Amino acid sequence: MVRSMTGFGRGVTTTRDFQLTVEMRSVNHRFLEINAKFPKEWLEAEIFAKKFISQALSRGKIDVMVYVKDLENVEQSIEINWSLIEAYRKAKEQLASKVPLEEKWTMQELLSLEQALVQQKPQLTPEDLLSAVEHAISQAIKQLVLMREREGQELQEVVVQYKEQLKEQVNQIRSCSSLAVEKYRTRLVERIAEVADGTLLDDRLLAEVAIFAERVDISEELDRLDSHFNQLEETLHETISVGRKLDFLMQEIHREINTIGSKNQSTEAAVAVVQAKTILEKMREQVQNIE
Repeated sequence: MVRSMTGFGRGVTTTRDFQLTVEMRSVNHRFLEINAKFPKEWLEAEIFAKKFISQALSRGKIDVMVYVKDLENVEQSIEINWSLIEAYRKAKEQLASKVPLEEKWTMQELLSLEQALVQQKPQLTPEDLLSAVEHAISQAIKQLVLMREREGQELQEVVVQYKEQLKEQVNQIRSCSSLAVEKYRTRLVERIAEVADGTLLDDRLLAEVAIFAERVDISEELDRLDSHFNQLEETLHETISVGRKLDFLMQEIHREINTIGSKNQSTEAAVAVVQAKTILEKMREQVQNIE
């Protein structure tokens, strides 16, 4: 199946403590590259998510953004760091012996002490956390894949249109190639007639025409192009990731057209070769978007 490498997906799941939102964006890339931004304490969940994504997607640069929102009804508590406060108290007494300070402690002063009051929230078990991540990631991947498939169908239609246009130019080259040898023979007859008598004309003409025909023969290249076009059509209907295979076929088609261009001796065929290269370049640009 033809799928684009560009897409977006979003998944949301809610636990008893927080709401987890996962957003995934993908763009073109030669291989699969996953960049995930999870909370630093969720390393295991991040590793799990990357593995999960790699099983669903084969190519593209994937950016995964994770947003965590605490729920209002979550029970929370404040833990007092008594040892830290006691250390601050002793430090204050030492300062007070040197400089005048108020002895009374205010709540604002206590709250300003870093890590003196620690907010405590219920902790999810690793199993619950992975389950929440899997649920949100699954939703995001599903939306992402659907978008990539929709764009992939559009890409497939465009590639098929370019293929038909390319085949028209190749057929034009094929029709011109058969005339090249005859045109060369006509010109050669005129030139040889100027320097050779009638008895030598036929032998020399046959030899020169045979050499020329061998040099400009493009029948093998045309046969290979026909084969590549058939493979292209078959590949577009395969159910697996086809981007790399299509890219390889583009390279092979380009090679055959270049060879034909180097052998060509016809003005009409030269025009068709230029047109074919232009169409192929547009075709390759579209193929670069396919997973």
